[in-house]
Amino acid sequence: MYKNRCCYNVRFALTLTLLLLSVALPRPASASEDGANANAEAAGERAHFVQAFCGWTPADVAQYKAKLTKVLTEASQFDTRWQAGWRRGDSDAIQMRSLRLSAPTDYEARVKNNCGRIKWQIDNSLRPRSPN
Repeated sequence: MYKNRCCYNVRFALTLTLLLLSVALPRPASASEDGANANAEAAGERAHFVQAFCGWTPADVAQYKAKLTKVLTEASQFDTRWQAGWRRGDSDAIQMRSLRLSAPTDYEARVKNNCGRIKWQIDNSLRPRSPN
């Protein structure tokens, strides 16, 4: 009888430990949450580009960001990921400014193409998502 009581106590302790660990660990992110966070980061990078090269004002970018937060409702780290994308856009902007000095014709062609493509991506990103 004592052996059984000892086994039950050990099982109880292990079960309780596992239960506490499962509650303490953060829940894994869903695929849609990961995708929404990645989209927020890409949007921050795009916004940086259109403000730097396509004539958008900071107010235009703020309006885009506000609209996008309503579309990417599953993004648990929207602002953090937006800022990460914005910072990544800094290096792109440096490269584009360097290109403007070294090859102005190539710079103009890239800006024209990129502005058109990114504006299309921005419009597309603001479309409501269909539920899965």
